[in-house]
Parts: sequence; C-alpha cells; structure tokens
Amino acid sequence: MILVAYGTRPEIIKLFPVVRELERTGTPFKTLFTGQQTDLYADVKDLVPAPDYSFAQHFSGADKHNTLAKSFIKICSAAEELFAAHKFTTVIVQGDTTTAWALAQIGFYNKIRVAHVEAGLRTFDLENPFPEEANRVLIGQLASINFAPTKGSQQNLKRSGAQNIHMVGNTVVDAVEIIRKEYQLASPETPSTVLVTLHRRENHEIMDQLFDELNRVANAYPALNFVLPIHPNPNVQKHRNRFTAPNMNVVAPVGYIDMLRLIASSAFLITDSGGLQEEASCFNKKVLIVRETTERPEIIDAGLGRLVGKEIYANIAWVLEQPAALAASPFGDGKSAVSIVKIISETK
Repeated sequence: MILVAYGTRPEIIKLFPVVRELERTGTPFKTLFTGQQTDLYADVKDLVPAPDYSFAQHFSGADKHNTLAKSFIKICSAAEELFAAHKFTTVIVQGDTTTAWALAQIGFYNKIRVAHVEAGLRTFDLENPFPEEANRVLIGQLASINFAPTKGSQQNLKRSGAQNIHMVGNTVVDAVEIIRKEYQLASPETPSTVLVTLHRRENHEIMDQLFDELNRVANAYPALNFVLPIHPNPNVQKHRNRFTAPNMNVVAPVGYIDMLRLIASSAFLITDSGGLQEEASCFNKKVLIVRETTERPEIIDAGLGRLVGKEIYANIAWVLEQPAALAASPFGDGKSAVSIVKIISETK
C-alpha cells in the first residue's frame, strides 16, 4: 500500500496530480494530512480526497505555538504510531517541508520505501532557505526513489550519491495545467497588475526594508497596480502599515486558484517564494526574486527571473523590458504525475 503524505498547501498543490493519477490507474493508496499548516491550506484541500489519516489533532489545543523542533517531534511521533499499525510499502513525500523530512526519516527507520517528489533542488547554502535546504538534502540521502524535476536537480542528486534518480519534471506544471483548463485562466493583452508576495523566514529581519523598497517602487510607477496578499505570519503582518503609496494594495491571503488568476493577470511578479517562480513560468511572466539565492536556476536561465536581494527598485527597468518568449515552462511538460506513478509501480 502506498501512502501519500502532505501537511502544507504547496505539498497538496504538487501532489494532487499524483493522487489523481493513482486514482486513474486504480493503484491502491492512502493519504495522510499531518496538520503542519492549517491556516493556509483550506482552499486546496478539495483538490485531494479527504485524508485517510490525520495528525491535525496534535496541532490543536492550548499549545498552538510550534517551533520547528516541536512540529518535527509531533509528526515523527504520530508517524511512528501510524507505521506500527499499518503496513505501507511506499511513502510519497514532496519537497522540503518539516512534514516531508519527518515522514522520510520515520519511513526510513521502519524500512518503508521513501519516494521523494521534487528532489535535488539545491542552493548549497544551509541558511538560505532555512530550514528547507537541510530538509531536502537529508531526504535525498534517505529516499529509495528520487524524482528530479530538472536536469540540474538530477545532476545535484548524482553528485550527492543519491540513489534511483529519475528526471520527470515538476508536478506543479501538471497542477497549473489542470487548473488552467478547469477554471479557464487566461492572461489579458495589456496587464498592469504586479503581484507581490514576501514571507520567507530569512527575510523576516529585513522585512521593514523590503516594504520601504516596495513603497518606493510603487510611488515611482503610479500606472502599475501592486497587489500584495499579505502572509499571516506576525513577522510580516507587523509591517503592513509601512505602505503609503496609493497603488500598493495590501489584501488578505488569497486561495490558490485566485493566486493563479493574479499571476495570469500580472505584468510581472516580485516575490521571495520558490513555488511562484515555477508557476510564473507557466504563464510566461518575469519575476524579481527577492532573495540572494534560488534553488530554481532554470527560471534565470530561461530569462524570466532575476535575483535582486533587497534591490527591487534598481531592477524594475529589467522586468519591464520585453518578456522572454518561452515555448514551455523549463520545469516540465505537464506529464510528471504519469511518470511518477508508472515508475513507483514498476520499481520494486
């Protein structure tokens, strides 16, 4: 029996195409929601069936403040009990979350085959992003099957000594294509909106500077309408009143479908998100990456992304130039889930 494990919104987004393919092929599987993230996942939970197992109860009650260590311990403890009670042959994890690392670790201890979706992404800097870089490196070493999304990630895995590596593309392209068709998402001919998102832990200490920089950009470009769905993290929320530019619109967090609509209707993006770099490429949108490093260099190689650190204003001229014309996203062809399920079924 296969177990598909997820605990955050990005994991559901990138695993629901795999779940649909498991259903389509009649492959036996169960799903697990760890409860790692309950405030941002409600809008995507319907993309997957109701979970067969849930650890959400461990994240409720009086002790709602969870450090990285507390979350890891809670998930590991609950996973150990689950694996003792049920016999799984494979646990599928995605990306670099606490959920993915905890399930991979406990799966390994229980001699359950670990299949790592989106394996091999690297910045080679354990502080950026933190703790995700460490999580994905560790998972790659434990995994029995590593599904690399790109040639670069495949090479990273080979150099690290990881085993059973398959380059299959990124399931986010599958997800965007499915949703684009089901919700008929399209880009306007002359978009004037700029989507902005900032939330990464390594940017929390400079969030005030980043918000001031955004204010400067918005004042300098009054014809553009900046939309910032503000992250619920208090380290981000406390700076929201720094914006004074009339064309800087701070809104509540939006659901995933609405986020894709914003991407489709945007002229370009300003973000420190990893996933948005991939999703922007599906709509052929340029991205100013508010980070010092990226584990997705393909977006830069394709001419759609630029690392800007804190220097957002200085790079607006580049992003307003003619966009690169991509025939397809550098992250995949929308058939990743088919390959993943086929390989898992055929690999013993």
